[in-house]
Amino acid sequence: MTLLGFITRKVFVDNIGIEYLGLNGLLTNILGIMSLVEGGFGASVVYNLYKPIANDDKPKILALLQLYKRVYRWIAIVVIAMATCLYPFLPYFIKGGEHLQYVGTVYWIFVFNSVINYFVAYKWSLINASQKAYKLTGINLIYQIGLSITKLAILYFTRNYILYLVIEGCFNAGLSLAFVWKANSMFPFIKTKNRYEVEHSVKRSIISNMKALIISNIGGYFQHGTDNILISSFVNVATVGLYSNYTLISGLACTMANQVLGSFTESVGNLIATENSDNIYNVWRTTFFINFLTISIPSVLFINALNPLIDWWLGRNYVMSMTTVGLVIANFYIEYMRNTAMTFRVKAGLFRTIIWSPISQGCINLVLSLIFVQFWGIDGVLLGTTISLLSLGFWQFPRVCYTHIFKKPLRLYFKTYAIYTCVATLACGLSYLICVNINVNSKLVRLLLNGFVTLFVTLLIYFISFRKTYPYQQLMTHIKTLPFFHH
Repeated sequence: MTLLGFITRKVFVDNIGIEYLGLNGLLTNILGIMSLVEGGFGASVVYNLYKPIANDDKPKILALLQLYKRVYRWIAIVVIAMATCLYPFLPYFIKGGEHLQYVGTVYWIFVFNSVINYFVAYKWSLINASQKAYKLTGINLIYQIGLSITKLAILYFTRNYILYLVIEGCFNAGLSLAFVWKANSMFPFIKTKNRYEVEHSVKRSIISNMKALIISNIGGYFQHGTDNILISSFVNVATVGLYSNYTLISGLACTMANQVLGSFTESVGNLIATENSDNIYNVWRTTFFINFLTISIPSVLFINALNPLIDWWLGRNYVMSMTTVGLVIANFYIEYMRNTAMTFRVKAGLFRTIIWSPISQGCINLVLSLIFVQFWGIDGVLLGTTISLLSLGFWQFPRVCYTHIFKKPLRLYFKTYAIYTCVATLACGLSYLICVNINVNSKLVRLLLNGFVTLFVTLLIYFISFRKTYPYQQLMTHIKTLPFFHH
């Protein structure tokens, strides 16, 4: 899928243009405003599904799903109304895109793709809460490969951007129907026509959690959903396209990291409910180390190989400055090093512990980005994000875990974080000194050499630094139990 994603992006840029790629990123961020309507309702319902699923309490499961279904249909209606109100203001967000055609049509296709998911979200939530999302892997793989190959054909043979988006919408609708079919086959009892009501105490819990999640979602949007809008409005829409190539690669790295980390965190909710704080903390230590490995290794690779990759893949005209690259990588590292803390917090149901932190962080990001973009363009927007990430989220999520779950001082987290970051910085600096002296004419050879040298140096330094630590030894013990090592 990574390979297909790279090929599709290359063909898109060559046949449609960087401006339309920027339009894609802009509309995704604009429509992110609509997702705030959901207000964390889905996450709260999923949390309340854990216990009924564990107890096989079908009436309670059905009551929650039916509530989920009713609420999400109203959310879809509200989103369509908001999209209609926002539509007249669309031109104000697109600088340097006056020659773009069919922007209105593109906008409404994006709206359709966003809304259709609301009608099946309740069934997906049941699969997710029951820890059986892995059973959707085959469906998702078929969808991803079929969509990518079809989009490639459209881009190559027709160069029709509208048809490209329409096909994407059709595949999205097909995927939703496939999820419905799978959920019905896995849980036949959900097809009942009988009406069930959620208990008042559960409703109060959902509403209480939603209040916290609404504020968190608003903060999350200000933090992550405004960058493309600011870049398009104050720099130009083409720069959004350039930037999206870098976020595509970092996003792929994040997806892979989450796949690895997710296999270790699926049972965290049950762990927190059944184990004592010391045992939970030991699992945290190993999981946080895995989080570090899956984020830091790509970060070090990006320093030495990201621009060579863009140069070989798309061409020299699509390469951005090393300052921009450094800020992209810094934000990637700081943000996703919080993944373990965020997972433990959510699985423990601690939605209301830092209710104002996300929105405060988001506001800091928005204000600083608005100021800095006037002086440094896209680098100013990214610098605003860096400062905002360090201001609150960097330490607030771990503080909740250490205070409420592990019952341990937060300084232990900072000590571990500092050690990990110093070792990663050493690997980055040493590999950079080697790679900067590699002089070859072939772009591909340079990319491969940079990648190999960086990976070798990083893994060697990590092995020397961590081989005697508890998290490393636990990880090795876990790996040795995998079926691969018994053949």
